[in-house]
Amino acid sequence: MKIDMVLSLMASIFDSNLLLDRVEFKIFAAEKHLNNLKEFELNFPNIEKNDVAIQIELEIDCFLAQLLGSLDCLLMLINTRLELGIDSGKVDIATIQSALNARTKNISLLTDLHQASEHNSWLWILKEFRNQTMQRPSKEVQDLLFEDMTTSIKEGLNMSIRASDKYINKNTIRYFQQSVNRVRELVSSIRMKEPLLK
Repeated sequence: MKIDMVLSLMASIFDSNLLLDRVEFKIFAAEKHLNNLKEFELNFPNIEKNDVAIQIELEIDCFLAQLLGSLDCLLMLINTRLELGIDSGKVDIATIQSALNARTKNISLLTDLHQASEHNSWLWILKEFRNQTMQRPSKEVQDLLFEDMTTSIKEGLNMSIRASDKYINKNTIRYFQQSVNRVRELVSSIRMKEPLLK
């Protein structure tokens, strides 16, 4: 009985810590949505039903919102903890960097985030994917950004074919997983540079 109480207490401490750290909470939420996408990929490899396709679109949309939102939360945290005084509606990487430069506070704090946001870098691609899915279904965008080519041997000929019958392209899931790992590393790196963010 005591073990159950200890486990319950540990779980509630974990839950409350997770709820208090909004950056980690959003990364955690993104991972949950990614796990749901992986389940769909396993259980529904060839999707023909609209209700399943809609569920996948919801999971992709939620994944992107949570993962990119974790970086927005990090910028809000920097603004608050470093007392930069930027209005919350104006917090973005440029205004935070400008405030850091003006106050000569840890000017290199956002260097890694800037690099990740450069044209054709991993974060830029993730944001571009999100922006494109605001205008069309993710399946169309996946085929453009994360082309999934598979090799098929048919009648002795080597042929490359696009896996267009799959709603979730394997490269998309792989890229999403890499993005979660990279965001986690990026957040950790920034927090290590500034003790007030821990």
